[in-house]
Formats: sequence, structure tokens, C-alpha cells
Amino acid sequence: MSSTNKIERKLAAIVFTDIVGFTKLSSQDERLAFSLLEKQREILKPIVKEFNGEWLKEIGDGLLLTFSTVSGAVECSIKIQEAVKSTENLNLRIGVHEGEITVKGNDVFGDDVNIASRIEPFAAEGGISISGKVQQNISSLPEFETKFIGQPALKGVKQKVEVYCITSHDLPEPDIKEVNAKLEKPKKTS
Repeated sequence: MSSTNKIERKLAAIVFTDIVGFTKLSSQDERLAFSLLEKQREILKPIVKEFNGEWLKEIGDGLLLTFSTVSGAVECSIKIQEAVKSTENLNLRIGVHEGEITVKGNDVFGDDVNIASRIEPFAAEGGISISGKVQQNISSLPEFETKFIGQPALKGVKQKVEVYCITSHDLPEPDIKEVNAKLEKPKKTS
């Protein structure tokens, strides 16, 4: 079996990023949108490397990163938000979750990857949303403050997931009205 077909399962802290308003920007000015993606790589790659993260995949304007520790993923996410603050149009939402992933070649799969991608939209622009697993992992570290957002029914995800946001480090909290619109109502059982 060649190395590209090798399947590896491992525990990881999974980070998803997304540029807010990128679709609209690319429909208005494609060149500016592409230069923004280059700028994102230029700013973020050294930060991800600094925290020993793996730059797994670019998905349109989003990124899929993994880390061997939850604290590393959270610290990297905070540093990313600080680093992009002054870059016009590079407004990110970040979601962080911890779980088991399956790696095959340059791709990564698993329910926990889906969870990370589904909690990212709950972050405020310039903010970071995290799962309950991540919150538990960082709860004993006094430098991180978090706030409970909700327990949404995430599309395509069977496990129950609590969503929090990080409120320390001058990170913005999501507008609860916007969050409520994203929370799926529990299905009625008859």
C-alpha cells in the first residue's frame, strides 16, 4: 500500500476558520478576493507553525488545521485573531473542537471534523467558538474565559455538542439574536 493510501486515526484538536463576507467580496472583486487568500496564507502559516499545527486543507476561503493539544489550538486561534485584526477584509470566524480524526493522504474525515466545521459559524466576526470538550480542557487554565452559547442540533452530527465562545483576550461575543437564528429547534417526538 502506498503512503497516499495509508489510513491513520488520531486524536486531535481541530480548527476551522472562515473569512466573513468572502463570497460577497469575490463576486464584487475577484482579484481582491484572491489577494486576500494569499494574505491569509502569508499571515497564518507562520502562526500555525509556531504552535506546531498542521495546515491540512484550504476549503475555499476556509482552513482546516489540526493540533496535538487543545491549548495549542486555542492559543494559536487567539494569536490568529490578533494578527488579522488590522488587515482589511480579513475578518475570521474560528471554531475549535477536539476529537478523533481519520487521515488519508492529504484529506481528513470524521464526525469530529464535521463538528468543528459546524460550530465555527457560532463565533462572532473576529471571535472563536469552541465545543464543550475544548471548554473542559481549558477550564483549569485561568487565562481563558468562556461563555456558554447553547446546545444546537448540528446538521449531520449525532452526538450532543455544547457550544461556547472564548470571551477573554478582547475577543468579541456573538450577538445572541444571530446565534438563536442558527440554533436548530429540537424535533418534536410524537
